[in-house]
Amino acid sequence: MRRTFSVALCAALLGGVALTGCTDTGASGGSSGDLPRTARQKQLDGGSIAKNPDLHGLKGAHFTVGSKEFTEQQILGKITLYALEAAGAKTKDQTGLQGTTIARSALKSGDVDMYWDYSGTGWTQFLQHDKPVQGSAAQFRATAGEDLRKHKIKWLGPAKFGNQYALARAADAPGRAGDVDSISDLAKLAREHPEDATLCGASEFLDRELTAMEQSPYKLAFPAPQVYQNAFALNFVNVAKGSPCTFAEVFTTDARLESLDLKVLDDDKGHFTTELAALTVRDATAKKYPQLAKLSKELGDALTEKTIIKLNGLVDLEGKSADQAALYFLRTNGFIGK
Repeated sequence: MRRTFSVALCAALLGGVALTGCTDTGASGGSSGDLPRTARQKQLDGGSIAKNPDLHGLKGAHFTVGSKEFTEQQILGKITLYALEAAGAKTKDQTGLQGTTIARSALKSGDVDMYWDYSGTGWTQFLQHDKPVQGSAAQFRATAGEDLRKHKIKWLGPAKFGNQYALARAADAPGRAGDVDSISDLAKLAREHPEDATLCGASEFLDRELTAMEQSPYKLAFPAPQVYQNAFALNFVNVAKGSPCTFAEVFTTDARLESLDLKVLDDDKGHFTTELAALTVRDATAKKYPQLAKLSKELGDALTEKTIIKLNGLVDLEGKSADQAALYFLRTNGFIGK
């Protein structure tokens, strides 16, 4: 039973910001209670970051922090902003940039000094490789090494969680769609019963993955009239209700997978790359401020898959802001004071 459907619908229709009364206290492990919407200086000074002598070299430095526009990215950006401020740095907030291309271009041009990205994205989009490296750690090392050599971009961390694209359906999808448990099953459905293969996706996914899936071992092709482009948050609602699509693009760390009772299809041929998250900075910045590697390692070690799903749920299911989710993370891990 999809007990939180109306909650997620409210959040999704507003791009991840819920209306008053659209809250959920069960899907993300209990209510987080009242969270501050910003950090007081006393709070920033009261945790392990401010007290860590290894980070004192960041005092007085100025950084512009970016992120992509979706929930998880904005949370990671806000975590970084507050962590830098706790270390004594001055920050400018440029979170919420529209898509990977813009965020990466901003980093390379110097419009932002850092943002979190994913090693699989780096491998396929920035380094233009067709085949992923097997194993999340190996993929991260390959991406980080080559991006540094070719583009002078340093990958710091990484986090303990990996995010990646996936395809999902409603767990109780009726008819033939309900028998699809893997992407191979979906490819067979699309060939034999194309009328049942409808897909919802955001623009970036459709631009990157439609052709790639057709050329992959799956040979998965959706009829053009049955591909619906919409905001990423609407993928979850649309596929949960089975209209206009029976399958949708999702991220594996999104709390709405559970709250809307969605089934992630098994990527049985390993098409989607493993995407450990890491803080990307220009090499010159990393060399000038080696403390950034220490800070990103501390944050990354605390950013487990369970944790990021919880943080995403605070925003997408409970209606908290990205700032509130970031401060919850920093406070509960002792990085800042309570």
